[in-house]
Amino acid sequence: MKKSRVLAAFVTLGLAASASTPVMALENQVSGSYTIMYDLSNYNATGVLAHDAKTQNFIPQRVRLGYTAKANEDVKLVTKFEFDYNYLGNSSYAVARGGGGALGSDTINMETKNLYLDLNLPNKMNVKLGMMNNADSFKGMMFYYNDMAGIQLSQELGKAQVTAGLFRLAESNVSTIGKYTHDMLTIDGKYKVSKETNIGAAYYYISDNRDNGSTTTSSPNGAIIGYTAAGDAIYTLAPTITTTPNAANAVKVHTVGLNAETVVGPITLSGFALTQFGDLTSTQKAKGYAVNLGAKMPLAGGTARSEFIYAGGGKNSLYVLYGEGGAFYDGEMIILSRDKNNFAIDNAIVYDVNNGNQGVIMGTVGYDYPITDKLSGSVNAGFAAVADNSVAGRSNYLGTEVNFEANYKLMSNVTIGARAGYVFLGDYFKTSPSYDNPYDAKLIAQYSF
Repeated sequence: MKKSRVLAAFVTLGLAASASTPVMALENQVSGSYTIMYDLSNYNATGVLAHDAKTQNFIPQRVRLGYTAKANEDVKLVTKFEFDYNYLGNSSYAVARGGGGALGSDTINMETKNLYLDLNLPNKMNVKLGMMNNADSFKGMMFYYNDMAGIQLSQELGKAQVTAGLFRLAESNVSTIGKYTHDMLTIDGKYKVSKETNIGAAYYYISDNRDNGSTTTSSPNGAIIGYTAAGDAIYTLAPTITTTPNAANAVKVHTVGLNAETVVGPITLSGFALTQFGDLTSTQKAKGYAVNLGAKMPLAGGTARSEFIYAGGGKNSLYVLYGEGGAFYDGEMIILSRDKNNFAIDNAIVYDVNNGNQGVIMGTVGYDYPITDKLSGSVNAGFAAVADNSVAGRSNYLGTEVNFEANYKLMSNVTIGARAGYVFLGDYFKTSPSYDNPYDAKLIAQYSF
């Protein structure tokens, strides 16, 4: 009896040990960041230009947490989460994106950013499957590090690399899953010509045939026999109900383009050119295009840089994923285009390069300088104009921005900084009464781990 109990105990221990071995071998990687800022602006809180614009101040904060379950160098599960307070004092005891900043907090506001499996296959192919972060090869003109669900395959072929992905961007509704969808196919190729030169080509196909449902209208019928307490007429006959199907989306947009980066002497040049064709609606063709050239070079102990973008407007306006692409962060603007530091409150005069189908012409210059080992600074200036103005007699010129940034590394993983900008509005906004020139200033503290 005792022997059988001892044997059973050893068997149990052996099973427990074998079951726990994979867990014990798992490498748990945790990373993330905490950012809080004080924002003072007569524009950024609302995103609306105004005469006699009032100065507002608010304090947003963000926590990003990443957890990776790494079995080995070839198998890992990647997860990322985000917690925002759009601004301190906004709400509590609710379920709200970016809520919870008020007294009591207790708001459900966790956002799931990424959940995907990352595999390296024996043939040097990488596979990502799930909700992942993705960016285009045109400096974010189409989509800029956006979260999207799908599968992405990447294969190295000597000096070349080919990446292909298929993503489900949106569905219509539960009753028609898989039938009326918003999808994207991506194919990116890169080739290393030399140590100094890389070239690439990309093709993106976006389709959107989501069903937009129907609209129901009620028409009065019969003679009026009285009125409700709210003052609405009462008729002798029931109203006539008419249901009209809404036009379904008919987007079938193809985007093709080239991109390159090379070093010429002390100057690093980068740029792209892309064009679009296909259907925007059942009656409107896609004809968008954009070109870009960027440059940077060492100068007087720092780095000088510049960017130029032209994106067509009107019939040639660029189709982008609304709110997700074309922010042109490389220009380092604060108000003319979207600020890299903005959280959920994210406003700009040129929010994306489609720019309300007007397109954009934008040029920026900047200079970064490491003042000490811990202190760095940068200054930037830029201009913007619309490429196609639909308002007769109105100037195309949107304005000129100047801004500066300074960052101090308080500790190895803690940085405090300041960033401020001012825009001299162009004649595009010439009205009576006139709009006030917008400004924005931020104090930022960040801890990364």
